[in-house]
Amino acid sequence: MPGVIGPRDDPQVAAVTDRIRSRGTEPVVLDLARFPRDLQLSVRDGVATARDLDIAAVRTWYVRTLPLPLPFRVHHRAGPAAERSSRLRYAAGRERRSFVAGFVAAMQTAGAVLVNPPATMDQHFRKLDQLDTLRRAGVPVPVTLATNDPDAVRLFAEEAGGPLVYKPLAGGGRCRRIAPADLDPERLRLLARAPVLFQAEVPGRNIRVYVVGGQVAAAYEIVSDRLDYRGAERAVLVTTLDAGEGAACVRAAAACGMAFTGIDLRRRPDGGFAVLECNPSPMFAGIQRWTGATPVSDALTDLLHHGSPWTADGLGDLVGAD
Repeated sequence: MPGVIGPRDDPQVAAVTDRIRSRGTEPVVLDLARFPRDLQLSVRDGVATARDLDIAAVRTWYVRTLPLPLPFRVHHRAGPAAERSSRLRYAAGRERRSFVAGFVAAMQTAGAVLVNPPATMDQHFRKLDQLDTLRRAGVPVPVTLATNDPDAVRLFAEEAGGPLVYKPLAGGGRCRRIAPADLDPERLRLLARAPVLFQAEVPGRNIRVYVVGGQVAAAYEIVSDRLDYRGAERAVLVTTLDAGEGAACVRAAAACGMAFTGIDLRRRPDGGFAVLECNPSPMFAGIQRWTGATPVSDALTDLLHHGSPWTADGLGDLVGAD
């Protein structure tokens, strides 16, 4: 029996559960965001259980989200009552975070395969690590600088000799093109608050590639007037990868240990390309609605039903990665 970890109203979760049901199986849906208020979970002597859900019957899980919230404290100047309330929320958040991590680990120890597991999902927040992994695997990536040093940014801009973009290191924000004003001292002083990821802009077309189980399941060109096309798509077109692009995407997925990934690729006008990122939990339902076909949902459902050992090591063996 396949399972899904994520909220039922998420479009990706709905797409996969619909495809599973179409094959005559009712999937187990585990929405960890409902824990602890509306979902009762236990781990007894290393065995994970969920009230009213037969999670032990599930061999392979599609992981849409693993909610591990980072709790925050308010400033002490908010007052004694607010500070006490904040401390309690902070402590409760730590307990939820610890439990969910242990619960998922117990599922894996019992033999459940997660697509993708927590260590892989964490790559969304560790862009520098992932870029280094891709470089070592021989996957072309943009020239990159992450820093809080204004002088390093100025030098990077001079040496790049072309447009630069910047984005958050931990994801979740927009990719923006650097304007001349962004290199002014007043603007660069903001780096004292937090470091930023800078890259040489890769000209060309936006390509989203989905790799499932070591094979390219679908590739789309995203037509948009915006640098960051999310929410600004003008058209989504099915495209075909050339041999080099396809091999690089399969190699990238294997290097990152992802049995399922959405890869952002830029196709240069000269025929070259660069991989920008491998997403461990990509959105795909909206893109499929543009074309009316469901190759990603179908391939992911096949993966869940087959229950093959799609671990990071197994995936590397599967696709013949070095």
